[in-house]
Amino acid sequence: MLRKSILIFVLFIFASCGTVVIVPPEIDLSPQERIGLISFSIENAEGNLDVMATQRFLQVMTTYQNVQVIELGSLEAVLEKINKKTLDQEAIRAIGDHFEVNSFFYGKINVSDVKPMVDIGALIHRLQVRATFTISMTSRLFSTETGATLWTDSADRKETLAYMSMAKDRVPYFDVRDEEDAYKGLTERLVLDLTRDFRPTKRRVK
Repeated sequence: MLRKSILIFVLFIFASCGTVVIVPPEIDLSPQERIGLISFSIENAEGNLDVMATQRFLQVMTTYQNVQVIELGSLEAVLEKINKKTLDQEAIRAIGDHFEVNSFFYGKINVSDVKPMVDIGALIHRLQVRATFTISMTSRLFSTETGATLWTDSADRKETLAYMSMAKDRVPYFDVRDEEDAYKGLTERLVLDLTRDFRPTKRRVK
């Protein structure tokens, strides 16, 4: 009798939870056909975090969106190829002509509020310390036809690392080769937050 009661209870819980359905992404990029991706840039920090973020962003887009994504390189390299100095509307249109893309993504990573858990005066070149910091990631999708912003979003997190290299000028240094697993998790969380409009989601319906 007890087993029968437990079984009925479990079935009731599953029934009350409803059915999980997959909801398509809020934004469908397929009409764009060919989309460029300028590598993320990093501010107030050094190292390879921008490279890892760019690759993870590319993986998400090619996995969940039916588009061709063309890697264009760094912003500096792209501007040099089109003979421009700033990313203004004229440069945005020129990127479309030069690389034959209908639109392109460009994002930034910013590290701020770095608080090493030691006396900052005692830091020496590349000393690894435990530190807390705020990291934010922003991205924009530009139309190369009009130069307008089609989409933009941002994600930010407060993080703590048991090890963080500090350069001699007190700028945090993210070296993916040293602590790949930690930085991979960091970029994974940020990119997933940033790309939520482009990924399918799960929703429970009754």
